[in-house]
Amino acid sequence: MSNLTIEIITPAGIIYTADNIASVTLPTTSGEFGILPGHVPVTAEVQAGEVVVATVAGTTERLAVDKGYARVIGDTVSILVEAAIDVKKIDLSAAEDAEARARAALDAARNQKEIDPAEYEKLESVMRFAIAQKLAKGGK
Repeated sequence: MSNLTIEIITPAGIIYTADNIASVTLPTTSGEFGILPGHVPVTAEVQAGEVVVATVAGTTERLAVDKGYARVIGDTVSILVEAAIDVKKIDLSAAEDAEARARAALDAARNQKEIDPAEYEKLESVMRFAIAQKLAKGGK
């Protein structure tokens, strides 16, 4: 029986890579999506949330991700997202602070007559990823 290989890539580079993976669970726009060895080729739109990686050795890795895309070809799972972090490295208070600052900036931007779409999207991304981190870490 074959195993999966996974790679999670952000604009900053490769955030996570591993071999000998038994399964991967992704948060997609169509719902939670499980991948096992031998999966048919597929491309899916990833939404902000938690990726769960189960190894052949029986351990589980959890990562918070922002939106992006996933591709399964053969036994390789490639996940391209705007941001990702290992759940063990999440600082819950920092995520809460980032969400609060982004929410305040978004509220202020909504009250302006002209909103820079790129800046607005950046703020939404910060808030979305902060919420994903809090959910993945077990926060509220």
